[in-house]
Amino acid sequence: MTDAQLTPPPGTSDGGRALRGWLAENRKKNRVQWDEATRTCQVFGFAETQRMLKDAKTFSSDFGRVIPKPETSVVVKPGERPVPNLLEGHLSVTDPPRHQLLRKLVGQALTPRAVLALESKIVDITRGLLDAVAGQDEVEMVSAFFNPLPVTVIAELLGVPASDQDMFRAWADALVSANHDAAAVDTARLSVPDTLATLLLEMQSYILDHADHRRRRPADDVLSRLVAAEVDGERLSETEVFATTLMLLLAGHISTTLLMGNALICLDDNPDALAAVRQDPSLVPGALEETLRFSPPAPMTYRITTRDTELGGVPIPADVMVASWVLSANHDEAQFADPETFDVRRSPNPHLSFGHGIHFCIGAPLGRMETRIALSMLLERCPELRIARPPVSYESPTIFGVKELVLARPVP
Repeated sequence: MTDAQLTPPPGTSDGGRALRGWLAENRKKNRVQWDEATRTCQVFGFAETQRMLKDAKTFSSDFGRVIPKPETSVVVKPGERPVPNLLEGHLSVTDPPRHQLLRKLVGQALTPRAVLALESKIVDITRGLLDAVAGQDEVEMVSAFFNPLPVTVIAELLGVPASDQDMFRAWADALVSANHDAAAVDTARLSVPDTLATLLLEMQSYILDHADHRRRRPADDVLSRLVAAEVDGERLSETEVFATTLMLLLAGHISTTLLMGNALICLDDNPDALAAVRQDPSLVPGALEETLRFSPPAPMTYRITTRDTELGGVPIPADVMVASWVLSANHDEAQFADPETFDVRRSPNPHLSFGHGIHFCIGAPLGRMETRIALSMLLERCPELRIARPPVSYESPTIFGVKELVLARPVP
């Protein structure tokens, strides 16, 4: 293995232009690179990323193998539940064989029927949010539309009572802020801030008490089905019920919020594509898939090697972090024709933004449906889609999207 040091990736405050350039430059140098400074492996090619995501045996998602249990100074009373560990208990950080069992259990709750049953509710929520901003000269869409839509949908999915949904949305906003503002992980001593630990304890108490109620009095919602799900005599533990709920809230909320903003920016940057979608609304799903390829909300994903291996001809030791750049894979010239062109008619479009292999995002159908409904209704009700001022993007290279996007008179 040759010693090398990559320059740090730029953030996405410029809409991702510098980051895409940095990725293209590294992809041309070598599609897989070892970074001696951080002792991590960086993956830039599509085929290499796809291979890594398929090989769960070699490239593990169980970060608890090498990262110590997070510490917190919050004191929990004897007999009370401990502060939940975000590195365990849910699909995205679990390896086989437990992963397959968890996916079957969660799949019994998050069924296609359950997702489709939400369609009319998503339409109603979307219409209500747009009605609330009708007639305003300018609207900041992240706070008025992109954020409240997915978290309200997830609250409905879980059966959170209407009287508690404001509290639920406040928790979601706090979790999103904590996720966006988090500093680089210190694997030597991973600590949880007191405010986040307290928030997690409050959420855990609410969700698990609500789950206990659903065990006694089931309803037609995902939480009822989560606590009732059974495979080969096994059910989800309390830890797994809460972790799965938190995953739906955090991952579903963040990714859908960012995807909606990215879609509007991509269409605004490509007037021909916007005109085509307006003329033919059946192109909306294709526009969303191309947004996922061109500007994925999560531009990278991580794995940890379980053994000495190689990828793209580069040797990688065991127990090191591998950072796979999904954004780079989605722009790989070897996989996509004219990858820097935003093409709403691109077909096939095998982007990796929802993952690949056993960890393919279980919430992808819901995220796609929410965003399709939201974008379709917005385009229908907004005769002139115009961004009023430059969007404010997140600075982190691990989050691709905007935290502020002002539209001029979006809903007359």
